[in-house]
Amino acid sequence: MKRPQFFLGLIVVAYIVYAALFILRTSAVVERTPDKFWVPETRRYFVLFDDMMISMRYARNLAEGHGLVWNPEGERIEGFTNPLWVGYMAFIALIEHDAAQTSLYVQATGALFLIANLLIVWQIAGLVGRSGWVRVGAVLFTAVYLPLNTWSLQGTEVSVLTLLLSTAVWLALRQLAAGRFGLWPYLLLGFSTLIRMDMAVPLVLLSIFLFFADIPHRFRHLLAGPLLVVIFLGPLTAFRLWYYGEWFPNTYYLKLVGYPFVLRVLHGLDVTLRVFIKLGALPFLVFVFRRDRLVRLPAWMFLGQVLYSIYTGGDAWEWYGGANRYVSIGMPLFFVLLACALEEIYSLLMIAGQQSPRRVNPVVARTGLPAFALFLLISYNAIYGPGALAEWLLLKPSLDAGDNGRKVEQALWLDRYTAPSATVALAGAGIIPYFTERTYIDLLGKNDPVIARLPMDQTVIPELKPGHMKWDYAYSIGEIQPDVVLELWINEPDALQYLNAADGAQVTPRYLSIWCSPCNGAIYMRSGSPHVWWELIFGSQPTGDGSSAARSLQGDS
Repeated sequence: MKRPQFFLGLIVVAYIVYAALFILRTSAVVERTPDKFWVPETRRYFVLFDDMMISMRYARNLAEGHGLVWNPEGERIEGFTNPLWVGYMAFIALIEHDAAQTSLYVQATGALFLIANLLIVWQIAGLVGRSGWVRVGAVLFTAVYLPLNTWSLQGTEVSVLTLLLSTAVWLALRQLAAGRFGLWPYLLLGFSTLIRMDMAVPLVLLSIFLFFADIPHRFRHLLAGPLLVVIFLGPLTAFRLWYYGEWFPNTYYLKLVGYPFVLRVLHGLDVTLRVFIKLGALPFLVFVFRRDRLVRLPAWMFLGQVLYSIYTGGDAWEWYGGANRYVSIGMPLFFVLLACALEEIYSLLMIAGQQSPRRVNPVVARTGLPAFALFLLISYNAIYGPGALAEWLLLKPSLDAGDNGRKVEQALWLDRYTAPSATVALAGAGIIPYFTERTYIDLLGKNDPVIARLPMDQTVIPELKPGHMKWDYAYSIGEIQPDVVLELWINEPDALQYLNAADGAQVTPRYLSIWCSPCNGAIYMRSGSPHVWWELIFGSQPTGDGSSAARSLQGDS
């Protein structure tokens, strides 16, 4: 066992270095130069995934005494689905007031959770596998899996949920092996529902599995699962009703309401099949050799996450490939099964070689199987094709992180040219609102109950993309009339009628088209708004093509 333990230490140390470099890759150095005079100083900004920056804004407002709201003094809207994670972010905001640094604490926490998860995977593989090398394989595949690192190290709650699910499975396996009943697996998964409500799914699935697998204690399992769902989600729901006046978060209505159920499930099935074409079903070959409870439980819990992902229709970033945020939580269990399957194949080859007249050279099996495992390692991380390997090897930033610097620059530009009282409409509701405090209008409805309850548009976006299929320019621009429209979503020509005002045959621009250098294009500012620093804008430098800083929409169109 000394050799496998040595490799565990090596993997953990290497992963610490990898995670640090991964986080550094997602940060951005924003430089102050003569042509970027809106940047106060050159410095490094740590930035999370855009949706997580929405959570960070809620957390900061909570820490500053504004409450769990997106806009200070704004309407109470639950535009997040990770309450306890937001609470942890609020704690960070209390101890670190530098907006450029707060995300680093969240990312470092995610890395620590993933390191702890590697140690738990080691324990699970030790219970399920028959050799120390199963442990090494399971830990290695888990450590280097790109989607799990992308979602976790960019600040989502995937890191802590992965650890909690793995730990619950490990404890349940130990109790099964010892013939004991214990509440700890249920308590951990119950606690996880405070981080994300949908963790009630693995909690109930664990209860169902143990009801059938642990016959002496089956009625305790039957009671424990549903009871703990009520114990944990009951107070959370009561708080939501009291504070927000809703049964579910605003994002529930945004992502699950307004799209046909059958089409949603079919889309979830389609994207899942795409993932498994890449991942394959090799881990489930273990059931050709073994059908005991120790392998059935990890498979059951992993498939539960897959089925839940199908039910939701998948995630908004399925184009990225690999496991989405729901499935990634169960991927360590998938890799445990994979390592066990490879172990069984290796044993079969060695036995067949000894019994066959033409014996298999042990060297062939001992080198061929690791080579095949290496092929799988690379294949699993080429999630959207060979180009993804550049992310895996840290040659380029992970999902959308390459745009972080530009988004921070836009926030700093907005800070210079608008008053703190300005209202700003935009589609990317995370990074920019976090780095510049204004009143924001979320065009895509994560933080707007009016938009969230619209039907999903299936004409412009035919394939389901949860959270990105609802918008209404007539409401968000025409009715609310923000001072700045920093970015539109899609079908931009549809917005022009609300950016212009018609007076008979005369069309007057309600908004001026203003060149925004960090946006590399024009944005729209309401004509005559007292919340825009016009003297600074009209005194700014012309754009590179010689056009003026401000142009009418008629001129643009």
